[in-house]
Amino acid sequence: MKKITPLLILLLVLTVVTSSAAFDTKGFQPVQPYGTFSTLSAYTIEKGKPGIMFSLERSIEPNFYRLFINASYGLTDKIELLTSIPFIFNYRDTGGIGDISIGYKYNILSEKGLGPSISYLVGFSIPGKETFSTHGHVGGALLVSKRIGPFRGHGNLFYFKSTSSSMKDEVELRLGLDLAAAHSFNILSELIVKKSHFSDHIDLVEGKMGYRVKIASNSYAALGVGYDFKNRNPELRIFLTLSLFPLDQVKVKRIYEEEKT
Repeated sequence: MKKITPLLILLLVLTVVTSSAAFDTKGFQPVQPYGTFSTLSAYTIEKGKPGIMFSLERSIEPNFYRLFINASYGLTDKIELLTSIPFIFNYRDTGGIGDISIGYKYNILSEKGLGPSISYLVGFSIPGKETFSTHGHVGGALLVSKRIGPFRGHGNLFYFKSTSSSMKDEVELRLGLDLAAAHSFNILSELIVKKSHFSDHIDLVEGKMGYRVKIASNSYAALGVGYDFKNRNPELRIFLTLSLFPLDQVKVKRIYEEEKT
């Protein structure tokens, strides 16, 4: 209960602040703990294991809410299918679904010794409501992860080409750091540098900080804040996430029942 109390306090904060500005789009988001807030890890979910994450974002200046439903599934031990579906609320008195990202991640090199884990991601997006859309895009990313002591670092380099001739190519660098500070408690930090489909130049340099707790054998919760150093657009983002791995609980129950017989 003590672990959940700070999350509930921040959830109350999410419902208080408000205002207006330009809209920014998102792409693939990781299911915790397979990454930080936006940075994906190169590690893949085990074969046959599904994961789902609900992520609530409160953006301030411009003011809106965004709910992500992110899902991953281990098709094999090296191939992971993933999708991210965003829903936007209260953006300039409107709302709707954003671009839906669909793709797969393939682990080409497992982490061994001094070497990192390396994967690539290939994906595309289905256009959502025009106000929140890039009209669809296709591309991929190189994902790198490495663990050193209590630290786990992740780096992603994304490139996407829009299906609309009026849009620019998008390039995005995501860097995430995950520190195992205590049992079931991790400190998360992240830096995102992005040139979006709407600009010829870098239009986002955002830093994020927060933490993640393991609240049960098959679930994680995380909260954090983000700040755009370049344009202060948004001035602040607040995140609250809940990840679930349903089959983990089934496995624990099955093992327990087998031990009783």
